[in-house]
Amino acid sequence: MTNRSVPLLMPLMLILLLALSCSKGDPGKGATAVTAPAALAKEGTAIELEPSPEGFPLGLGTSEGFALHLFDTPGANQGFKKFPPESGSKRHYDEFTLAGKVHLVITEESNPPRLYFDENRNGNLTDDRQASSGEGPLLVPNHYSIQVLYDDEKVVAPYRLWLFGSNMGGVRFYPKCHWHGTLTVNGKPYRIVAFDGNSDGDYSNDPVIIDANSNDKAEEEEKLTPGRSITIDGRQVTLVSISRSGLTVRLKL
Repeated sequence: MTNRSVPLLMPLMLILLLALSCSKGDPGKGATAVTAPAALAKEGTAIELEPSPEGFPLGLGTSEGFALHLFDTPGANQGFKKFPPESGSKRHYDEFTLAGKVHLVITEESNPPRLYFDENRNGNLTDDRQASSGEGPLLVPNHYSIQVLYDDEKVVAPYRLWLFGSNMGGVRFYPKCHWHGTLTVNGKPYRIVAFDGNSDGDYSNDPVIIDANSNDKAEEEEKLTPGRSITIDGRQVTLVSISRSGLTVRLKL
């Protein structure tokens, strides 16, 4: 009798042990940690914005972003691993922080001037997109258009900037681009604008503007940060989030 009951008791004891171990900890906290990000990501309605190569939309201003030193030789600690073929034109070697990431940059005093941008940040400046050609004849001041990789979103987004020599030292820049889209409320369209006012390549720390009175100006009450709301045609519109790339705005009506 005893010998036969042992095999039967073993599975029962195993089940009890598993039940006890699964009940340890705070089940409420565990559920929150797992489900909260997904719930936040789905809140509101996502609106995909379109890029524009124009700067300072709706009369918005920006601060100077630091860009380049124009070093004549690559620094030992900069991380350059492979260089584009020489063109015979003078080159400068820099690190450029954008969207929270350090990118290696080579600027070239060619005709037209060129900017090589290490988009994938691997130190190899031969496996990225074609160098950006300046829109004017001088190395600086000049407009350049680059593509920025946003790893968390798995997207590459355009970014146009104005490089200029600054009295504050070095070469600095202003963003000369923005994102725009349309929010429809009660059948009427309203312009949405995202602009990199901090000049850091990260749109998530800048307000999103909804031109509620359609006067093509950014009023203070129209500048929304996550959690802030504005009333449009009797309906409350709340900004849930803006992606770092500026590509996606999420709004709740």
